[in-house]
Amino acid sequence: MIFLRSAPPSRLLFISGLQREARIARAADALALCGSGEMLRAKLAKVATPLQLTISFGLCGGLDPALRSGDIVIGTSALAGGAAVLADESITRDLAARLQAAGERVSVGAVAGVDAPVLTRLAKAELRKATMAAAVDMESHIAARLAADRKSPFAILRVVSDPACRDLPRLVTKAVRPDGSVDLGAVAFGVIRSPEQMLGLIATARDSAIAFAALRRCRRLPGLFSGLGLAHL
Repeated sequence: MIFLRSAPPSRLLFISGLQREARIARAADALALCGSGEMLRAKLAKVATPLQLTISFGLCGGLDPALRSGDIVIGTSALAGGAAVLADESITRDLAARLQAAGERVSVGAVAGVDAPVLTRLAKAELRKATMAAAVDMESHIAARLAADRKSPFAILRVVSDPACRDLPRLVTKAVRPDGSVDLGAVAFGVIRSPEQMLGLIATARDSAIAFAALRRCRRLPGLFSGLGLAHL
């Protein structure tokens, strides 16, 4: 008698920058990876499980001036290096509709991918003019390339933390370790060296709290990802 080994079950794959984002995403039927670009690419190369859906999941910066902290952006595409990887159109439409039905503020648009935080209002305005993207993050373009290589459907669910009108304190560039954890020592040292950044840090923390609350609501919404991506298996 010959026994055939069944294929491993497909899973949702969430890709984030921060450990805190990954903890929100993680579930029994979902794999959540986080870290810097280089670390994410190394982790993603080891993923062997068939994927039902690859989701870029976490916070983002707003480029559209109409967006405010806590607004949800469902991405239509990830833009980087002059190229665009499209998110699955039907999944994008379904995610937006499900979240709107739950009473969330939702915007649908392109997401620009960058390798370093966009800190100033001027830089955000310039990126908006160049790309017409609604938001910016550091992981969606990585998730998009992985999904394209593996022929997995791809979606973007991001929540605005810093809106287009907000400057970020310079110390945020050193606040996150490559593994996605927050270096509180670096933040404290940055404030000691440059106390004028404290007000900006307080505003950033307030915006972040609003955004994380919205991100948790999304993940806890029953059936938000139910059935999405199954048609592609």
